[in-house]
Amino acid sequence: MMGNVWEWNETLSAALRGWRGGSYGDTLVSTLGSSYRIGYDPSIELNLTGFRVAVVPEPATIAILAFGTLLMRKKRS
Repeated sequence: MMGNVWEWNETLSAALRGWRGGSYGDTLVSTLGSSYRIGYDPSIELNLTGFRVAVVPEPATIAILAFGTLLMRKKRS
């Protein structure tokens, strides 16, 4: 999932916020990798930046899934 837009991240560098990856508007191949990072002023809006939403399951969700799996295994036996 790289090369679509620059991705904001939580890295702080003085008054700048972190950018990661590259965008479809970049001409350098080296900037397209997710390991490429720079700092940028967060008050400036550009159409080449975005953010990624990630789901982190709550501990209760994992416990419910584990319990359900155990019940399914017991039912098959």
